[in-house]
Amino acid sequence: MPAQIKSPSPTSEGATRAQERQLGFRLIVGYKFIKAAIMLAIAIWLTAVPGSAYRALEILARDLTEGGAAFARLGHWIQHHLSHTIMVRGAILAWLDSLSSGLEGALLLSGKPWAHWIVILGLACLLPFEVLSIEHRPAISKSLVLLANLAIVVYLAYSEIRKTRARHR
Repeated sequence: MPAQIKSPSPTSEGATRAQERQLGFRLIVGYKFIKAAIMLAIAIWLTAVPGSAYRALEILARDLTEGGAAFARLGHWIQHHLSHTIMVRGAILAWLDSLSSGLEGALLLSGKPWAHWIVILGLACLLPFEVLSIEHRPAISKSLVLLANLAIVVYLAYSEIRKTRARHR
């Protein structure tokens, strides 16, 4: 007797969608914690040994300018903008970014709907500044960051709206 092919049941389709949402959520939380750790390492480096960080950026800028046309522009930009004031500002920014990313990851893990909305609104508030930054000086890296943050905001908001609708049915 030939084996019957079963069509996917609504329950299995729902389970598959739930697994996909869970994977997306895990990727976002993982991204937040990895970003927090990287930014913490940069913040510590810029704070604890700023002279070493400054010299490393000088060497990087020199190597980029000598490395050919593809990276020379970036090397010149770093040389032109590198200063102790920029190092201090970079350290402050790295500390703030590390703390906010870690906090966002923890809020997402808490599972509280209000915590998710805080993360969504916080990221959404940054989007206009990212757009202005791109308008001021277009760069592919800035565009990629904007797209990633926009995707996270849309994904989390859509997920929370679906959960709210499901609870009220």
